[in-house]
Amino acid sequence: MQWLSAMAVNELATESILESDRREEGGADLAVMLTGGGARAAYQVGLVLGIARHFPHLKFQVITGVSAGAINASFLAAQEGSLLEKAERLADLWCGLTCDHIFRFDLTGLIPFRSAIASILPRHRFTWTRPRGLVDTTPLRRLLRKVTNSRDRGPIDGIKRNLRNGELKAVALTTLDYSTGQTVRWVQGRTADVFEGPNRRSVVGELTLDHVMASAALPFVFPAVRIGNEWHGDGGIRLAAPLSAPVHLGATRIVAMSTGYQRTPEEALHPVVQGYPPAAQIISQLVNAVFLDVIDEDVARMQRMNEMIRKMPPGERNGFRPIDLCVLRPTTDLGVLAAEYEKYLPRKIKFITRALGAKETESPDFVSLLMFEPHYMKKLIELGAADIENRLDELRAFFAPDPREFITAV
Repeated sequence: MQWLSAMAVNELATESILESDRREEGGADLAVMLTGGGARAAYQVGLVLGIARHFPHLKFQVITGVSAGAINASFLAAQEGSLLEKAERLADLWCGLTCDHIFRFDLTGLIPFRSAIASILPRHRFTWTRPRGLVDTTPLRRLLRKVTNSRDRGPIDGIKRNLRNGELKAVALTTLDYSTGQTVRWVQGRTADVFEGPNRRSVVGELTLDHVMASAALPFVFPAVRIGNEWHGDGGIRLAAPLSAPVHLGATRIVAMSTGYQRTPEEALHPVVQGYPPAAQIISQLVNAVFLDVIDEDVARMQRMNEMIRKMPPGERNGFRPIDLCVLRPTTDLGVLAAEYEKYLPRKIKFITRALGAKETESPDFVSLLMFEPHYMKKLIELGAADIENRLDELRAFFAPDPREFITAV
């Protein structure tokens, strides 16, 4: 959580008091931002559950998600009841997950030259179709349809209901349009600020299971999803500013839930593999660069911007406002932890991961993305809830219904 100078505290207190009529418990402008990480998203469930146990009536009125975080975001946005009731249902769901609930694995997708043959003779009626992913995610779609009580191609009715009832103000999910390379933010609810540029665009409309599936479609592993005439994949790719979604949707306070462990300088210098790095280690570095490192860079940018804005007189801020930010992240390396639970993976998955050298590295991060197994899920949820317990004083200050109470506590 960001610490403020005395001058910045006074400025923020003045602005917050002016907005006090808009705040409820947790505030109408409170947002939660859920990042990616595949199966690591179970850690976010533990964070939500830990928060809900102490703040059962807290409302996240702006919910944004990307990659696997889109699954949790859509669930929270669509469910009825208090935050505690939603969190408990979400935890029950994740604790019962297995790989079979998420994907079907087919080794024929790895048959040598299959893609090459399909490319050489793409129109021949006897040619295999090009493989669209390492796995088939039909089980995940079926699961999401059940838990959101939605039709396969229609809007997610629970989100519409919660928006209509005022329980929610806006939801945003992010995908990557593979054909144009643009990051696409899909927004339902509150009108967003303009989010346009050569490599990004926003679309306002009703969210469907296709948007959730597309945002969570890990490249090469999960198949892309067709939305309209375009094919979309994991929104974490090319996403330079994950915090921008809640900001553009009007949030002034953001709880950012990351699945990335922040290493100490000593840990960063410790090699996790000896000799030439196996493919598993190289893939893990790519995974971290795409899905985990970006949030750290965006947090640092927001903190610098907040410091600069608060030093400016209110009349010279040109509409810019400081954003109160609380970043929650694991105190345990979830990649290293995955190595302890790798034995529970289905045999076909272990065949691939071990062939790539996952057993040769201490931190097989890419394996953790596919670790949809109850033992690992339960452990991550427990870790998330425990991390909340260790930061309760900060969170009580952050969620304080009276903004002056928040300033005093900080």
